[in-house]
Amino acid sequence: MRHRRPWPIMLAVIQVIAGALAHVEPWGFPLLLAGPAILLLAPKRVGFVAAVTFAGIALGLPLGPFVPSTLVAVIYAVTHDRRIAAWSSLAGLSVGWLGLGLLHFRAFGTFWEEARWIAYAVLAGAIAEFADNRRRRIGAFRQLRIEERRRREEEQARREEQERLRIARELHDVLAHSLSLITVRASVALELIDTHPAEVRSALVAIKQASKSGLDEVRTVLHGLRSDEAPLAPAPDLSQLGDLVRSMPGLEVTLTLSGSASDVAAGTQLAAYRIVQEALTNVIRHSAARTAEVHVHQSSWALLIGVHDAGPALVHTDGDGSGLTGIRERAAALGGTTEIGPDPAGGFTVFVALPLRGTP
Repeated sequence: MRHRRPWPIMLAVIQVIAGALAHVEPWGFPLLLAGPAILLLAPKRVGFVAAVTFAGIALGLPLGPFVPSTLVAVIYAVTHDRRIAAWSSLAGLSVGWLGLGLLHFRAFGTFWEEARWIAYAVLAGAIAEFADNRRRRIGAFRQLRIEERRRREEEQARREEQERLRIARELHDVLAHSLSLITVRASVALELIDTHPAEVRSALVAIKQASKSGLDEVRTVLHGLRSDEAPLAPAPDLSQLGDLVRSMPGLEVTLTLSGSASDVAAGTQLAAYRIVQEALTNVIRHSAARTAEVHVHQSSWALLIGVHDAGPALVHTDGDGSGLTGIRERAAALGGTTEIGPDPAGGFTVFVALPLRGTP
């Protein structure tokens, strides 16, 4: 059986005390206890409580001791979506009270005395409506708090997911670029170790530099996960594109920078650097071309990036690798657009447009 709150018992005690103070006859106390008993067993039956109250006053008992259970029954009914039953019960009590006077079961009082009882009924309904309004406002406020908390949790999860994807892209670009350089240099060293051992030294130096550079960038990315301090090394930007293209082993890259010289946001410069880096790494890994062209043009509204190699492709695969997917994701994160794919002559082109206005 569902647990009931103790307030009907408290009402019974209050009404018995009120009845004793009003000198109610002993036979009237069962009626005083009937209202709280109904609220205990069937709290929404406001009509039954009103009927008990009407029976009491019809038998000559004072109205006062019956008021607590009647008022609580009306409030409970209104706050539990039984407004019509509550107001109908109050109207029935008011009409019954006037009817008792018309049928001479009681003596009429003055106009103000009679109006007072009607006013009490209206006041009881007003109190019930106020309680219901407050309940609804509290419920709406709690729902807003729940929705706001859910929204914040979803926003936090979205930011964490974006940060995870950003770090994954950074690590992929750094590792793919560094490992590609190391692989190419190691291949050169293996080819020269027997015929030109003196030239192996420069290949090993290049491998050491690529390894150190890659480790430094990985440490910089991972350092951001451990603290809110400044990164160990500044993020790459457009000024380092020259060093980037010169570091590509076995690939002659032509770099062309054009356009205005206005400032570009750090986030856009980092994205542009990584896009060029990944596009050139893609040439080394998947193209037979030994030359590539990089053109970066800064207009008043966008940073345009183009990377092209003459091909042909070494291996044909279905779909794009994670590197090209990362390029698209970087561009999309800044509101940019991409066009990536082979050309009719057998080469491959990466074109990206990154908007400059409103970028962070």
